Amino acid sequence: MSLRTLTSFVAASGIALSLSAQLPRIVVQGSGTPQVFTDFEAAVTAAQPNDVLYLSGGTFGFTGGFTIDKPLHLIGAGIHPDSSSVTAITTLQALTAEPLIITTAATGSSFTGLVFTNAPGTSGWVPIVRYGNSAADDLPAGIVFSRCRFVNSVQLAFDANVTSVASSVTTVFDECLFHYRLEGYKRGATLTRCIFDRSGPGFYNITHFENGGLLMENCVLLKAIMANVYNGTLRNCISTSTNYFGYDIPGTTITNCVIAAVNLSGSGAVNATNTITGADPATFFVSETDDYYQFTDDLHLQTGCVGVGHGTGGTDVGIYGSSSPYKPGAMPFNPHFRQADIAPSTNNNGALPVNIRVAAQSH
Repeated sequence: MSLRTLTSFVAASGIALSLSAQLPRIVVQGSGTPQVFTDFEAAVTAAQPNDVLYLSGGTFGFTGGFTIDKPLHLIGAGIHPDSSSVTAITTLQALTAEPLIITTAATGSSFTGLVFTNAPGTSGWVPIVRYGNSAADDLPAGIVFSRCRFVNSVQLAFDANVTSVASSVTTVFDECLFHYRLEGYKRGATLTRCIFDRSGPGFYNITHFENGGLLMENCVLLKAIMANVYNGTLRNCISTSTNYFGYDIPGTTITNCVIAAVNLSGSGAVNATNTITGADPATFFVSETDDYYQFTDDLHLQTGCVGVGHGTGGTDVGIYGSSSPYKPGAMPFNPHFRQADIAPSTNNNGALPVNIRVAAQSH
């Protein structure tokens, strides 16, 4: 990353950092002068199409049902408490039992380094992100979620009764963490190096991809079971479920995967190639024992795990395989604050001593 780019980032987001001890801030960066907000809804409303919103660490509440209806790019401080210790993690939290809505008009939006969670006490079945206020506006294209964490379900259409669309119209999830459900509702999704655990229902965590539009590569499924996935594609994934891998997943192609279950599908034949079944999940990871993902877990493969070198091209299965492995700490791609020392008061010259260390990110 160039010095010019790094300087521009610090100029835009440093405002939020320097004031984060008081209130979380959002800097809206567009073609004009940056604007600073403390309210998430106000920031989104004021932003122009294709603006970038830099969110400091902290929690930003929004009224359930609030709608993003223009292309925007939201960049948070990250989801991992350790790697975001200077700024704190960035959380978007519904204040009422309704999700954040993304409509067709928001096509091309991206979300990076954000935790999405419902209001306390809300049933986990209520999604935290949903496409559309109705079936008439629930088809945004080119949406990207990168290094985000979803405490509750994500719903890629207004409801299950929508018309199936071409599998080429898809949402990208890259290095994301899912604690509940991802519900495709006949839409498409591409998932790379994502983690699913059993924190939510413990079953059918990846469901309703009936149009052949699901592609998963180098993902980790911690007792997370698939259902209603037709003609999907999985490569280089690893699953700890010992009962069965999926239910009603006919025609799904499973290649170079390692799966603890012997039974790949409770209903419907699958196409498995170079896939190991019946593997012992206790031998999979360096540190993970309960199928509930914590940031202290280490999902590198143990020495001797059958998944070592079993992926495409001789790479490992799971999130640390492929030519571009999972980034430890799940840090966003933008320059990352490593240290921020802000004096509690001015010095004898009336200046406020501030020392900020920022590290550019390669990806």
